[in-house]
Amino acid sequence: MTTSTRALAVLAAAGIAVAGSLAGTPPPAQAEPLNKVVRDRGATPPIGWDQLGMADRMELIGANQPAETAIPVPDGVGPGTLSGRIGSVVNVAGGRVEVIDGRGTVLGSFPAPSDGNTTPFSVNIAPAQVLEDRARVSFVLREPGRDANSCTQPPALTLTQLANTFTGPTPDPVSVAGFLPGYLDEIVIRIGSDPTTFEQQAALDLVAELTHLYRPMPVRINVTTADDLSPAAGARRVIEIRDGAAPAISVTRAGTPAAALLITGTGEKLLDQVQLFTDQRMKLAQSPTAAVVFANQQPDVSSTVKTFDQLGITGQTSVLGNTVLYAGFDVSAFGVGPVTRADVHIKAKYTPVVGGEASVLIRSAGTVVATHTLDESGTLDVSTTIPAETITSNVGLALELRYIPRQECAPLTDRITFALDPQSTVSVTPGDNNRGGFPVLPMAFTPDFDVTLTSPDRIGYAAQAINLMGQQTAMLLRPRLAAFEDVIGSRSPLLAVVEGPELAQAGMSPPLAAEAPDRLTVGGTTATGVDFRGSVSSLQAFNDNGRTVLAVSGGGDWSLLDDSLRYVRELPQRWASLSGDVVATGAARETVNLTVAQGGPMAHQPAPGPGWQVWGWVSAAVVGLAALAAGAVFTVRYRRSRGRA
Repeated sequence: MTTSTRALAVLAAAGIAVAGSLAGTPPPAQAEPLNKVVRDRGATPPIGWDQLGMADRMELIGANQPAETAIPVPDGVGPGTLSGRIGSVVNVAGGRVEVIDGRGTVLGSFPAPSDGNTTPFSVNIAPAQVLEDRARVSFVLREPGRDANSCTQPPALTLTQLANTFTGPTPDPVSVAGFLPGYLDEIVIRIGSDPTTFEQQAALDLVAELTHLYRPMPVRINVTTADDLSPAAGARRVIEIRDGAAPAISVTRAGTPAAALLITGTGEKLLDQVQLFTDQRMKLAQSPTAAVVFANQQPDVSSTVKTFDQLGITGQTSVLGNTVLYAGFDVSAFGVGPVTRADVHIKAKYTPVVGGEASVLIRSAGTVVATHTLDESGTLDVSTTIPAETITSNVGLALELRYIPRQECAPLTDRITFALDPQSTVSVTPGDNNRGGFPVLPMAFTPDFDVTLTSPDRIGYAAQAINLMGQQTAMLLRPRLAAFEDVIGSRSPLLAVVEGPELAQAGMSPPLAAEAPDRLTVGGTTATGVDFRGSVSSLQAFNDNGRTVLAVSGGGDWSLLDDSLRYVRELPQRWASLSGDVVATGAARETVNLTVAQGGPMAHQPAPGPGWQVWGWVSAAVVGLAALAAGAVFTVRYRRSRGRA
């Protein structure tokens, strides 16, 4: 499987099309089965498109205008059922929506409700063509017997809550290569009640590697120190790590539902075994046992400049009236840690405008960053800067395109095509002059960071934090276990699983500084010392000594921390869905997201020269309703984020 990249967020309007490069050939057939005969082909629960790095909402405007997207399909599974809800139907009578794959094959259809209600739909897309780990699908609104032009109100509807199931076998493994099927609900890594430092480090490495291996599938990966563990079953796998034996990776109880994977080795040799799971090389281990003889880890390649092609950004749309093309990129992919600005050089090709008027306005998080007139040249070449106040781990770009034909009431075929050039570039400037807090996760932790634990039995909380961060980035995370006293003065990013008072005693200034499990000093513009008369667990993201710290504290009752982590796990974009710098759970087990010092709105950082601002206001007025709608989306998201606090 090639490493799946974060898919483009797509909001289809007037036939918007986001098309990736889907050229390629299917993999050759497997010569020998890797597992015992399959009992059944199970289906995963519905996985929301937002969890797959896609927008879970699409707007179809105009009949017979395809709205395309590409669904990530990890190795070992196939697409199952596509589901969602259809509503906001305007000027549609007797219409239906067809779902078509990349070959033009109609996979299914569903009717558009005529009574104004929002209704569920589902389509079996198992026959969809899958190339390069993606299933390209198009939604097309069909409506019979309508004559329309650009002066009539086009038919329109909205698809929301889009989700997919995936299907694939859950076999009884008999080989190392077959131990991890294409989808699992959970992987549990057991290191025993008295783990060595090497066992702990191997477990954290394995969490990062398996999360990366399964991305974008949100597979939960836990580490436990329990002596007794229920055996694996169904979509759950158990891996045991033991220090002190000969180097090996073995399937125990092979061919049974209770099969487990045993990873052994002594010291550094144990860490070497885990490197087999760095990528799909594990598929070569087609015997019940294997052993890594040596492992030479190459340094991660980081760069401050990447092309749109390298970042997985691609987009194409057909424009008549107003259309919004959404694109975005994962800052963590640069591997340089937190950044303070991003310079974007956007190049595109479009149908030359020889009559009528056309323009593009570019926004990032609601801020207008560039505008340009589209003319007869057919080429767009514009540079802009993403300001610090909009920098997060995942930066979004909205290209608001407008085309008004010269002919009044022109036919609907009078439109232009706009396509991004994959050789466009993004250049980032490392630094911590940004919003801070949760918005800089996980980019602030790429690729290397320290992990410190007050007790080995808290390693499960560190594993969950790493698992959640790894699901958000295409960069393989590299945790490095260290003693707390060794990381106090370090400038490396830090994941600290500690009791609250230890942070303050080490000279750190978290948003919630604990004096005791129930007594906290809450920072911010007004500092308050509060006795909450009960335990408070917390997840805190803050700056210390020029580095980002993610502090995980039980606050006297570590079971409350399970609620805090569950709160993050249930959010569509994990850490990226949070604002502020604190997630805390009190004695009543109610979890809240707070902005105490960082992670909220940031004062505007002036850009060089006022010219672009003037043109921004002019173009915003010209774009009209489309720009206003896009602004409303950003406003709602902002208010919801503030509402958590």
